[in-house]
Amino acid sequence: MTMWQFMAAVDGYIKANSTDEPGKLDGGEVDEIWEWLQGKG
Repeated sequence: MTMWQFMAAVDGYIKANSTDEPGKLDGGEVDEIWEWLQGKG
């Protein structure tokens, strides 16, 4: 793997896991959805 490929992978990981984008769910919302899904089973 080249340095360029490694840095592209790191950049993609950061973008995918960043909380800076508007509209992302916070921890409480994720928990609410998980509880709702568990109740559907």
